[in-house]
Amino acid sequence: MNVAMPIAESSHTPVQTPTPTPRLREEGLTDSDRHFAIAMHISPIALTLLGAAPLGLIAPLVLWAVRKKHSAFDDDHGREVINFGISFFLWHLVLAITIVGVVLWPVLWIVGIVNNIRGAVHAGRGEYFRYPMTIRFLS
Repeated sequence: MNVAMPIAESSHTPVQTPTPTPRLREEGLTDSDRHFAIAMHISPIALTLLGAAPLGLIAPLVLWAVRKKHSAFDDDHGREVINFGISFFLWHLVLAITIVGVVLWPVLWIVGIVNNIRGAVHAGRGEYFRYPMTIRFLS
């Protein structure tokens, strides 16, 4: 026998989807602050493309050393780029000792380049950025 059951009326309020939290932004930044932060993120890519990959960690280190006392924004971005550079190097070492790791090197490079670009974009917007899979050596 097919009997339709009445649907119970719901007395609770409808579920609301949470709004995404905005990224932490620094208001009142100068163009110089933004440009130095962008340069810190882009310099490893640029030096690698120019064939000077070993300088890929030195360039952001020099830019960070110059700007860390002038701007908390540049100090944070500089530390983050340096931490990512050291972590990137360590990931290369870990992958080098495994057979599968040699195959994954291109993936690591693509992830690195994409995240450097993402960091530069966020720096240009005046937002703070955290690289994924990064060990925080400098805090």
